[in-house]
Amino acid sequence: MINVTSVLLALWSTLLMHPVHETVCEIEWNAQTRRVEVALRIDVLDEQWMARSIQTDADEDWQAEYLRSKLFFDPQVDQGERTESGPAESEAVQLSGRPIRWVGRKPDGGHVWWFFEVVCKDGRPPTSIQTRLLFDRHRDYQHRIVVLGKPVADDGKRISILLTEQKPSAVLMLLR
Repeated sequence: MINVTSVLLALWSTLLMHPVHETVCEIEWNAQTRRVEVALRIDVLDEQWMARSIQTDADEDWQAEYLRSKLFFDPQVDQGERTESGPAESEAVQLSGRPIRWVGRKPDGGHVWWFFEVVCKDGRPPTSIQTRLLFDRHRDYQHRIVVLGKPVADDGKRISILLTEQKPSAVLMLLR
């Protein structure tokens, strides 16, 4: 009995020490401002890694530029220069999305909250989201998106979306 308990304790502690690579994102449509308000919680170490990866010089607005290159609301493929045979071999598929306006950041222990808005000039909320955020750091990253302002699901829980490298995009259903 003691051996079984020891093995279970060892397994449990191993699971607790396994690093979790996850962001949590809360989004809500604001019909008055015609913007999606976003709060993104990331690990402080991931934020430091992002800053180093783009080699920023302590520019205050680097987060917005980083988000614009990794997170896309209503994503579209940018049409670059193409030859008759298609895109150049060295040309990576470039995405763009609705404009992102940086609001600010707030430290929270080992995490940091990033606040930004998705500008919707047409007055309609985005209907899809796609991310490349932190997949170049860890392939097993998970991005949990919690939709606020939306009625809870039938089971009484908030509606949430999980994005991974294998499933980097999803449909968004935001209240109008």
